[in-house]
Amino acid sequence: MEGAEIMNVVIVGAGRVGLSLAGMLSEAGSYEVLLADCTDEALSAARSLGFAAHYADAARPEEIRRLLADADVIVAAVPDRLVPGMAQAAADAGAHYLDFSEATEAVHSAASRHNEGLAFLAGCGVSPGLVDAIAYNLVLQLDPGSDLDVRVGAIPARRTNRLGYGLVWNLDGLIAEYTDDCAAIVYGAWVELPALSGRVEFSMDGVDYEAFRTSGSIKALQRLVAPSVRNLTFRTIRYPGHLDYMQFLLDDLDLRSRHYLLTTLLRNGLPVDDPDALIIQVRASGTRDGKSVEDEFSSRIEARAGGEGQGALAMASAAHAAALIDMLRLGRLRGLALRNAALLPHDEIFRSDFFSRLTSRVLQAA
Repeated sequence: MEGAEIMNVVIVGAGRVGLSLAGMLSEAGSYEVLLADCTDEALSAARSLGFAAHYADAARPEEIRRLLADADVIVAAVPDRLVPGMAQAAADAGAHYLDFSEATEAVHSAASRHNEGLAFLAGCGVSPGLVDAIAYNLVLQLDPGSDLDVRVGAIPARRTNRLGYGLVWNLDGLIAEYTDDCAAIVYGAWVELPALSGRVEFSMDGVDYEAFRTSGSIKALQRLVAPSVRNLTFRTIRYPGHLDYMQFLLDDLDLRSRHYLLTTLLRNGLPVDDPDALIIQVRASGTRDGKSVEDEFSSRIEARAGGEGQGALAMASAAHAAALIDMLRLGRLRGLALRNAALLPHDEIFRSDFFSRLTSRVLQAA
């Protein structure tokens, strides 16, 4: 599958990420792309954009296996609950595999059955995914025992309400982030910390933000950097005031235990399809050659005008996955990187042509 050979890519899930990835690969000209979904709305959207799209329900293994028979690469752009089944199907099909979710034990089990010469890459979006590579590469530049503070947020490009938020991402996932305990490393020990704790304020390029601990997106990174870091924390970035309003909803109105009511409230009250911005700030502090240093990567990413309209978060996730698939096609993804894309230099990913549909302003980079 090297050089100019055409690769057959099956993307299961024709949502924002799936459509963005299909567009990038189709435009590259070295891929035959097939989209699959189980909803008429998603299939109609895919076909209206000129993509080949077939009906398939990711919850039905027999339908998925028939679809994957001739695939070189299988991409699971599906809800988290369906990812383990997709990972098993990819192992059975003997194809390269990518998804955008935090790997569960079931996914790790599927990976152990996968051909060692094929890529099996879980969490290939932004976080988990691209941010892991940024963090790992910063840690590599420091002596053992460093501190790592990872901050990521997808928010409206311009603040339009007091909550400073819109329907950027899946609400069930958002509420889980805000209510489940957060994995972290504190003085070398793996711990669980309360969500919505550890609030900090900062400014980037003249814009004020707040960041606070949330769950998810960090377990793969935790395993990767554990031998090298003393402290690791993950925070979600929002506009100032967001945390206070969410604590009012969750605690003062007692919606923490009534997720359905909270989801309904947010789904009906938040703006839809406003342009979003992806904010990344990763700080690694410690010593280098015995001298105290702090390295930082900060970036604001937005979708270019005239794009597919899928949003910065979806398009950045798709661009990362597309860059990895292209490296596979060219034979440049080898060894341990076939199982962990965070081992690749993040600057190489950012330089790929697939990020040309995004404006990526690296405000500070080590």
